Amino acid sequence: MTTVEPAATPASSPVPLDPAAAFALLDTWKVPMPRQALADTPGAAAQAATGIGFPVVLKAVASGLAHKSDVGGVRVSLLTADAVADAARAMAAGIPALNGYLVQEMAAPGLELIAGLKRDPAFGPVLMVGLGGVWVEVLRDVALRLAPVTYADATAMLAELRGAPLLSGYRGAPAVDREALVHLLVRLGRLAVADPDILELDLNPIIARSDGVIAVDVRVVRAPFSTGVTARSARDADAVERVLNPRSIVVVGASTSRAKQGGRLFHYLLKHGFAGPLYAVNPRASVVMGRPSFPSISELPGVPDLACIMVPAEVVPGVVEDCGRKGIRSAVVYTSGFAEIGEQGREAQAALVEVARRHGVRLCGPNTAGVVNVGASTCAAFGMAFEVERMPSGGIAFLTQSGALGSSLLSRCWDQGIGFSHWASTGNEADLTLSDYLLYLANDPAARVIAVFMESIKDPQRFIEACERARATGTPIVVYKAGASEVGQRAVQSHTGSLAGDDAVYDAVFRANGVVRVHDLQALVDGAVALAWQPLPRGRRVGVISASGGACGVIADECARQGLQIPLLPAETVARIARIIPPFGVSQNPIDVTMEITVNPGMVGQVSEILLEESCIDALIVLMTTNADPPARVVAEGVVHAARAGGKPVIVARVGAEFLAPAAIAYYRESRIPLFPMPDRAVKALKAMVDVESAHRGVAASRQE
Repeated sequence: MTTVEPAATPASSPVPLDPAAAFALLDTWKVPMPRQALADTPGAAAQAATGIGFPVVLKAVASGLAHKSDVGGVRVSLLTADAVADAARAMAAGIPALNGYLVQEMAAPGLELIAGLKRDPAFGPVLMVGLGGVWVEVLRDVALRLAPVTYADATAMLAELRGAPLLSGYRGAPAVDREALVHLLVRLGRLAVADPDILELDLNPIIARSDGVIAVDVRVVRAPFSTGVTARSARDADAVERVLNPRSIVVVGASTSRAKQGGRLFHYLLKHGFAGPLYAVNPRASVVMGRPSFPSISELPGVPDLACIMVPAEVVPGVVEDCGRKGIRSAVVYTSGFAEIGEQGREAQAALVEVARRHGVRLCGPNTAGVVNVGASTCAAFGMAFEVERMPSGGIAFLTQSGALGSSLLSRCWDQGIGFSHWASTGNEADLTLSDYLLYLANDPAARVIAVFMESIKDPQRFIEACERARATGTPIVVYKAGASEVGQRAVQSHTGSLAGDDAVYDAVFRANGVVRVHDLQALVDGAVALAWQPLPRGRRVGVISASGGACGVIADECARQGLQIPLLPAETVARIARIIPPFGVSQNPIDVTMEITVNPGMVGQVSEILLEESCIDALIVLMTTNADPPARVVAEGVVHAARAGGKPVIVARVGAEFLAPAAIAYYRESRIPLFPMPDRAVKALKAMVDVESAHRGVAASRQE
C-alpha cells in the first residue's frame, strides 16, 4: 500500500477572502446569515440600509482588520439613513485602510457562540465550537473534532462545553435551537473536506435563539498552493517485524568491552538469551564475547534479518549502504548526531534516508535507545535498565519517543514485577515512525495494551489506521503526550487558529480515534497495568470497600474528581452486607468493614463477592490501610477469588508499608490484581479503563452513524 503526505510548504502567504466572497461561500453551504449588502461610500451605505430595513449594523471593510470593534469599525442599532451615513463618514476618518462598508440587518439578541475551522498541517481540518463573549475570550471554553463530523459528534461537542447549560436556557432565557447548531457544525465539517484550500474559517459571533441560528460575521482564509500529494513508499509491516522480531542479528560496532555502547548492546543480547545467529562486526577483533567477529558486513557468513548499527555518525551511511548490498533489509541506528542537533544534523539525516531508500534498507532511529521483544528474548537495546537479571514478560507494549525516560519507566515497572511484551524507542523516526510500530503491535496478540510516551505524530494517516486496527482487535491505546503547548502560542488572527492549538488538536485526534490520554507518567503506567490485567468495566459505577471511614471518604472524593460514580446499593444488598460486617461498620456503598478485618479477614472477600454480583456495580476498588500478614494474605485470597468469579475489574489500593504484608502483595501481583500504594492512583487507573470502554463505544457509534 502506498501512503501520501502533503506537498511542500505554500509558496506565498494565505489570502483572506473579501466579505462578498466569504458570504457567498456560506450561502452555498446554506449557513443562515442576516440580510446584508456591501457599499463603497457613505451614501451607498445609507441607501443599502434603507433597502434592508432598520435597525441595521454598519461594519468597516478593510484588509488586515481582524478586530473591527477595537478601532471603531462596528456601529450597531442604527435607526435612520442619516445615522448610517454619519457612522460611515466617521469610520472613513478613523480607519485609513478602509475599503468600504458592510451593512447588515441587525440580528435579534440571543446566545453568542463561535464556530470555525482550522487546517492543521498534520491532521487536516479541525472543527471548533464554543460559547462566545467571555467564555471564549477568557475561559477558552471550546470543543474540537477532526472534520467531517457526524450528527452524534456535533451533539457531543456541544455537550462538552462548560457553558453547555446555557444552551438549555438559564434564568428565564429560552433554550436555543440545538438542532440548528448541530446541523451548522455538520455543514462546516463537510465544507472543510469539500474545499481543501480553506486554511481558516471563523463564524464569530453566531447568534443562537429558540427559533434557529444566524452567523453575523465571517472570516475565511484560503491557501494559494496546490493541494496535490506526493507519493511515499509503503510502510511495510515486514520491516517492523524484522526490527521487533528478528531471527538473526549483526551488531556493527560491537566492542569487546562492556564499558563501550557497542559492547553493552552485544552483552545484553547475549545476557537476555537471544537464540538466533548473532554476529559481530569489528575489524580489530576476531571474537567478541565468545562470538565470531568479522572485519566487514560483506564477510558475514549469512544475511541477518537485522543490523544493529553502533558507529560514529559520519560512518553510518556507508554501513547502511553495505547492509543493502549484503541483502540486510532492516537496521536499528543508535548513533546520535542527526536531526536532533540542528540544521547540519537534519541534512545528515536526510542523506542517510536517501542512502537507505536507494539500497532498500528500513531504519529504526537514528538516535534510538533500541528495541526489546521480551517473548522472543530479544534485547537490542543498550540502556542501563537492561542490567536487570531477567526481563519480566507481560501484556503491555511500550512505545516511547524518549529513549532515556522510556527506559527509566521500564526499569521501575520491572522493579515492581510489571511485565512487558515489547519496548521500543523510536528515536528520530527518519524512516519507520511510532505509527508503524503501533500498527504492528495492534496486530500482535502478545500486546494486550499499548502504552505510548509521545512528543509528536509524524505520520498521522498511519496513526489513524493503527488506531482503527487497535479498536478492531480490542487493544487499548493509552498515551501520555509531552510538550503540551499553551493555546494561543501561535500568533494568528483567527480565533479558531488560536483556540485550536497544537495540544487541543491532539486531544481531538485522540478522542476521534478511541485513544485514552492521561496527564501524568504514573497514570500512563498504572492505566496500562490495569488494562493488561483486568477486564474492561461496562460503565463508571464503582463499589468501594475499606477498613477505614476516612479512607472511604478519600476514595469517594477522588472518584467524584475523576467522573466516576459510587451508586447506592439496593436495600436487600445492604442487608446482606450488614449480616457480614460488624454492627458499627457501614454497609452502604462505600462500605466500611472496619478494622475487624484483623480478626475476621475473610469478610472482605465475602463483601467483594456480593458487590461484584450487584448489577449496579461495574468495578470494585478495595482500599486497605495497615493490614499485615497473615490476615492481609487472607484478605488478598478473598479478593482474588471474588475477582475471578465476578468477571468485573478489581483494583486494590494499599496505603500501609510493603514490609507489613509481603505475602499479600506477592499474591495480588501473581494473580494480576493491580495494586497501588495510594487511593488516587487506583482511581485514576480505573478511570483509564472506563475511558477506554467509553471511547471505543463512542467511536463505534459515530462510525455506525
